[in-house]
Amino acid sequence: MIGGYSLSGFVIAQNEQDDIGDCLESIKWVDELVVVDSFSQDATVQIARRYTDRIVEHAFEGHVAQTKFAFEQTTCDWVLWLDADERLTPLAAHEVREQFERPHGPECDGFAFPRKTYFLGRWITHGGWYPQYKVRLMRRAAGRIVGEEPHPEAVVAGTVRKLKGDILHYSYPGGLVEYARRSAAYADIAARSRLARGKRASLIGLVLEPPMVFLKGYVLKLGMLDGVPGLGVAAGSAYHRLIRDLRLWELAHSRGFERSSGKQGD
Repeated sequence: MIGGYSLSGFVIAQNEQDDIGDCLESIKWVDELVVVDSFSQDATVQIARRYTDRIVEHAFEGHVAQTKFAFEQTTCDWVLWLDADERLTPLAAHEVREQFERPHGPECDGFAFPRKTYFLGRWITHGGWYPQYKVRLMRRAAGRIVGEEPHPEAVVAGTVRKLKGDILHYSYPGGLVEYARRSAAYADIAARSRLARGKRASLIGLVLEPPMVFLKGYVLKLGMLDGVPGLGVAAGSAYHRLIRDLRLWELAHSRGFERSSGKQGD
């Protein structure tokens, strides 16, 4: 316990043997460490057992649902959430301890950390990717997990304070190819989620929005200052928007395609 408050940490994982150890190492000081694993086929669980015996196997039902399930497995007063490819910096951990050791404890219900992503050999510090504050520490009674697939987020009923210490995000180790592949996969998930909520894609949006996304990240948010990786981030964001909305259009019209094909075959 820190300053009389108990603290849980949780991580969701599936085949994360290259990252899970460093992630858990950065938060091993919490009172309760919960790992929700989706039946990994690699050494993820064996590595996680070096840090905790609270390992729960649960079938993956979506990023939001899985993160919400993991949050619900925690039992302490406060809850800290990391993804498997993230690490909490020593500065961030020190700030957390300082807040909990205050005479009257934390004077808020949640904390947001700046998240910094490593991409194409450098830390990205512009283009909308930094500081990218994320609420990741919350009073359990005040917090909940929400979001639109594939992006869960924590919301807090109360006051949230920003801290200075970073969460480090080691995403896309495969570089641009992995970035493009994952962007396309996430675009499909997002399109299906939007379709279920009655969203539709328009031709004008398909034409205008991807270039606007690129210009916003590369020019207005100074992505150009991150060199070629900054160009990759901006181009990737525009690509994701284009594929998401094209896929949304495709899904919305797929039944029409099927009916048309059926009629031709009669």
